[in-house]
Amino acid sequence: MNIYVMLSSERKMTTPSDPARTPVTGQAFDQFLDGQLADPAFKAGFEKKLAKVKSIAEVLRLVEQARERDGIPKAEIARRMRRRPEAISRLLAGQGSNPTLDTLIDLIDAIGLELDIQIKRQPRRRESDYSPLKIRSTV
Repeated sequence: MNIYVMLSSERKMTTPSDPARTPVTGQAFDQFLDGQLADPAFKAGFEKKLAKVKSIAEVLRLVEQARERDGIPKAEIARRMRRRPEAISRLLAGQGSNPTLDTLIDLIDAIGLELDIQIKRQPRRRESDYSPLKIRSTV
């Protein structure tokens, strides 16, 4: 199975259609963020960071999918990595995780996977949804 992921830099609004049901702090943040995103430099940085966060989450999702498919308990992964089981559970949940490359390599090794990193030049002409990170999975 090959999975190719291209992340779009498009921002999706998370505000409910009924502003009366959105907490005031949520409305204030949305208004603040909309104001900040009006600045092209801020928007470019925001979109780049968002693409990175989504890419990390996708890598962790694929690793978790492989772990589940192979039937390896999280506690066993924790034992193999010499980490606490709750730390592995948080990591594999992918919520706000930003693992180091070292941790990612340990995780992949503990599941019996291999990480293949390819570094190459960016294309001269970039599409609007270009991301410097491409994720492919063959597991």
